[in-house]
Amino acid sequence: MELLKRARVEWVAAVIGLVVGTSMVFVPYEFGSSLFQYIYPHVRLLGSLFLVGAGMMLVALMYPAWPAFVGWVGRAFVLAAFAVYWWAVCILPVSPTGTILYLFLMVLLVMEQRTLRRGQGLLLVFLASVALCFGVLMAWAPQDFVRFAMASLGPYMWWAGLLFLLLGTLLTVGLWRRKPLLCRLALGGLALLFLNMTVGVASRRSWAGMGVYSVLTLACALLAGGRQWPVLVGVRWRLFRGMALASVLPIVGVGAMASYLAQEALEAELHGKAQQAVAAETAWLEQTAAMASSLLRVYSRGPGFVALVREGNREGIRERLALLEGESGLFDAAWLLDEAGDTLMPSVRLNRANGNFAHRAYFQEAMKGGGQVQLSRPFITRSGEPYIVFTVPMDLGTGRRAFLVGGLSLRRLGLQPMLASPGYQVEIFDHRDGSLLRETARGNVLTRAPVLDLVGARALTRPEGLLETFDATGVRLVVAHAQVAGTPWTVVVTARLRDAFAPVTRMGAWVVAIAVLAGAIALLLSQWVGRDVAQRLESLRDGFAVLGTPSVEQRVPARGDDEIAQLTLGFNDMAARIDRTQKELREAIAIRDQFLSMASHELRTPLTPLRATLDLLIRQLGSGQGTNPERQRETIARLNRQVDRLTRLIGDMLDVSRLQSGRFTLTVAPMDLTALAREVVERIQVTRRERAEQLTLELPAEPLVGRWDEQRLDQLLTNLVENALRYSPPGAPVVVRVREDADGVRVEVEDRGIGIPAESVPQLFTPFFRARNAAEHYAGGLGLGLAICREIVERHGGGIGVRSDGPGQGTCFTVTLPRSAVAEAACFATG
Repeated sequence: MELLKRARVEWVAAVIGLVVGTSMVFVPYEFGSSLFQYIYPHVRLLGSLFLVGAGMMLVALMYPAWPAFVGWVGRAFVLAAFAVYWWAVCILPVSPTGTILYLFLMVLLVMEQRTLRRGQGLLLVFLASVALCFGVLMAWAPQDFVRFAMASLGPYMWWAGLLFLLLGTLLTVGLWRRKPLLCRLALGGLALLFLNMTVGVASRRSWAGMGVYSVLTLACALLAGGRQWPVLVGVRWRLFRGMALASVLPIVGVGAMASYLAQEALEAELHGKAQQAVAAETAWLEQTAAMASSLLRVYSRGPGFVALVREGNREGIRERLALLEGESGLFDAAWLLDEAGDTLMPSVRLNRANGNFAHRAYFQEAMKGGGQVQLSRPFITRSGEPYIVFTVPMDLGTGRRAFLVGGLSLRRLGLQPMLASPGYQVEIFDHRDGSLLRETARGNVLTRAPVLDLVGARALTRPEGLLETFDATGVRLVVAHAQVAGTPWTVVVTARLRDAFAPVTRMGAWVVAIAVLAGAIALLLSQWVGRDVAQRLESLRDGFAVLGTPSVEQRVPARGDDEIAQLTLGFNDMAARIDRTQKELREAIAIRDQFLSMASHELRTPLTPLRATLDLLIRQLGSGQGTNPERQRETIARLNRQVDRLTRLIGDMLDVSRLQSGRFTLTVAPMDLTALAREVVERIQVTRRERAEQLTLELPAEPLVGRWDEQRLDQLLTNLVENALRYSPPGAPVVVRVREDADGVRVEVEDRGIGIPAESVPQLFTPFFRARNAAEHYAGGLGLGLAICREIVERHGGGIGVRSDGPGQGTCFTVTLPRSAVAEAACFATG
């Protein structure tokens, strides 16, 4: 389940961005269908945004030690590109698959940045959401999916939607119930369905869709068949990603630049050829129209022909019209009408059709056009042939007129060799009514020109121009157009961009294939080289681990996550041990300095009044001045107290020295603890008369006899009682309790003094430690008394504890002792 839980949308988004971006940059003309009409003018820019963003994301994923902004900028680029693609390609043209797919991809890519902090990816959530939505929409509106993606399924679309719905539900249940087997079964089925969609969009030559569904197919297959997440660490991985980036990225970059330049060159060539084809067709039509007009004008003004018409010489007129139809090679038919529209001489090629043609538009235009040659709209003759005609009036004198008509067959016009390159489609139409004169692709005439339905008549009103549009099947076309001077005709040449740029598409495919092949070769080389390097580094690491600790100055920074980094970490671990040892030494030196400072201060405190008192006595004795006995006793008692203080300080220091050297031993013998407690309390009451009233003793009625070290227990009780009095205000009671316990005896010394802060209780029995409020309430001492007390109790096999409700709430020390300390004493004595 760990593999499925850690699967990230970020990887899929990066690969999809790379695939779509590569398609847009290398084969932009495959995006020429109407579905991509909104992004096509900027397809290369959008593809570059995809490529740069996806590349930065992949670099950030493969190099997590790089600055975080690389990944953030890459995600921002990819999200921006996806948003534009989603809106322009999916929302505006109403593509259900893309609308669902890219929406979930963008939303979950943003949400995943929070879930990754808990080590959870959202790829399975993405796949489940897409499958459920695909299933609902396929069952609800299968015709939309047949139109856009899965034409290969056809009538089975409803069943495919049901499968999507079932597999999406199964994957959701597996995620919710944490059942890896259900998830893998669902992913395997989704891989087959996405593979079918890949085939479907491939049949429609949709490179982007094929790439996207291929990535989803591969992701589902890997998750279904994988058992653990690949460990992307080590020298092999570092070599692979370095070689892959160093080999693939330059090829892709150079290939993209070459593809861009080739596309620009071919695009310019295509536009140039289209314009040349238009110019050639236009020049030919201009020449044909000019020659036809000139020939008719010469005939209509020739004296001989005018005389024949004026005289009504039908034989002469027939001969001249036969010459006009046959020898010139310009006209397919020629006939003569009088001013009423009646036929004076019919055309032999039009089966000698006679009658009145006054209703014809060409005759009416000639009647109103003065003496100029008039070019008619295309029409169907009485013999059923499509024609255009040139009509010119003839002045017969005495106010009489006749009309000479020369016709061009549109069928013959369509058979003329095309001057444009193969693959180009040429249309010639009359822009007065849009009637088609010539079409090279299908040979239609007199219908509405197809190009007018693609670009509209307004776009073709300029004398010449070049534009791009889509045909009825959604294929993008380049359209070059020009008007034929002196005629109402427009020439249009169209070419399919996909066919024109097929060589560039093949070149782009080769570049992508080479890049993929380079990546595969890089993988094989990295594995081969990495194995050798890794083995040598592992041997070096194992050998270095048994060496002596190096100097601290040789510490090196640990970067990366490969074997070299592990070796560096081992080296730094040894350096850290040295640091810890030195730190302990510094702490010991600091403790020593603190002890010396405190000891000198504490020793100086009793020595100063002792020396002052002795100096005073010496001066009094030297001067012969006597003092009364009472004053002498007070002076001697004061001296005695200072000496006792010095004795206690020196004793404490000696005890600490014995503790540290392991020479702190006990001398046990039978003794009465109640008698010892009474003696200690009475001694303190005598020596500290001002505190005698506040000190009370609670003893059991019977003696408590045991085997203990009487001298050490005396020291223990004295320290505890003296501390209680020292840190209690005058008048505050101090109670000493001694009673029998289940396993021995229990001694309590309780006061109502300054108390102990909670943070100081754990360290209270540490040598040289004094609670914060004890230091503020200065009463002397080195901070050794409680440490010695703990050692005395523990050497007797007992325990000592302290209880205080906080500053100002008093303190109670509790000591428990076993009845006998013989075994413990023997152990310490022999140690």
